[in-house]
Amino acid sequence: MTRARTVAVSAAPAGRTAVSALIALVALAAIAPLGMAAGAAWWAAAAWAQPAESPLTVATISGHVEVYLKAKSAWVPARLRDQIGEGEGVRALPGGRLTLRSVGGHSLRFAPLSQLFVGETPPAAGKPLALRMDSGWVWAAVLPGASLRAPLEIQAGPVTVAVRGGAASIRAGSDGAVLVRAHHGSPLCSGAAAGRPWERVLRPGEELLVPASGPPGAPRSLTRDGGEAAWVLWNQEQDRAGGYQ
Repeated sequence: MTRARTVAVSAAPAGRTAVSALIALVALAAIAPLGMAAGAAWWAAAAWAQPAESPLTVATISGHVEVYLKAKSAWVPARLRDQIGEGEGVRALPGGRLTLRSVGGHSLRFAPLSQLFVGETPPAAGKPLALRMDSGWVWAAVLPGASLRAPLEIQAGPVTVAVRGGAASIRAGSDGAVLVRAHHGSPLCSGAAAGRPWERVLRPGEELLVPASGPPGAPRSLTRDGGEAAWVLWNQEQDRAGGYQ
């Protein structure tokens, strides 16, 4: 009898432990969807809360640079701290350079003979600022970890480049082709050829040549020519100094 009572008493905690474990599992299963929903809600709210990147502000000027202002319906000489909003643009004339800075601190640097416009309508919440590059060479530098999305999206002829952290340069050729380079970070390139959409993600140290018509080939390693060495070096120094790299 004593032995039986001992067994019964020692088995009771084991039974309670099993029941407690079962209750814990049921509770976890019940709250897991709530946790997932809360996580999804947090993610959506964070994306929604990303600041608008416009207006862009003229941060540096070198040489002859102009801005197109809707209020004046004309190109006028650029001044430091000029603000460029929807439907407005900038251009660097021969020998000119400039830097635009977004509200979030991202930078657009323009080589001579470059022109860019801000989209006509403000982006929806959580969407990138749409820009249209008409000519030249633009270096886009986005702060690392600054956003859950690409804050800047640049359309240049046949390709749209979403800059998602790091730096990408976009160079328009006289034949309508566009060369996109990933200096650091991984920009997303997209477009359509013959009605079929395409996408390419570039890794750091890769470039993509997008023809004026037809889909591009595969990304390739970065190429260099002597005439652009000073421009690339200056931008890389700016990226390091500004915390973009």
